[in-house]
Amino acid sequence: MIKNPPATESTVRRRAFEAWTVDLPAAFAETFVAEDHYWHAYDERRSVSLSSIVITEQGDPVSADRILERVEPLEGSPVDQTPPGLHGRATTRAAPRFAKASRILSGVLATDGRVLLVTVTSDDPDWAMRVWLSIRSLPAPIEPSTRGRSGTAARSRWAH
Repeated sequence: MIKNPPATESTVRRRAFEAWTVDLPAAFAETFVAEDHYWHAYDERRSVSLSSIVITEQGDPVSADRILERVEPLEGSPVDQTPPGLHGRATTRAAPRFAKASRILSGVLATDGRVLLVTVTSDDPDWAMRVWLSIRSLPAPIEPSTRGRSGTAARSRWAH
């Protein structure tokens, strides 16, 4: 098993998206794919992946409660904590064989009109939990998109 990094590891608060921040090691490399609403930070043994989606219906933000009602159950053992002030859920499970780390924490967080999909991989479940709990939501305007999942107009249903 890979040895855990020291507790004194330097971290930064990264504004991964307009409305979301996360604390991660300062030494992490990062990539951002705007058209896929996908952000990824990593080192040789751990990673944090976030996908942010704006969800509106007829031009209005969908409520956080309604978003979470529609999210499919997550595979794995339930995590009993969510980041302060946020609504969501997460699970942990073993990572696939090809992964760099042995464990995955997968979660979903919602605010009115926004959903954040979270994947944290690490051999250290305490570190993964610290990352999960460090996520914060920031106020940001919601401008409805007309692009649906298939790229077609979708004003009357949930859209990206």
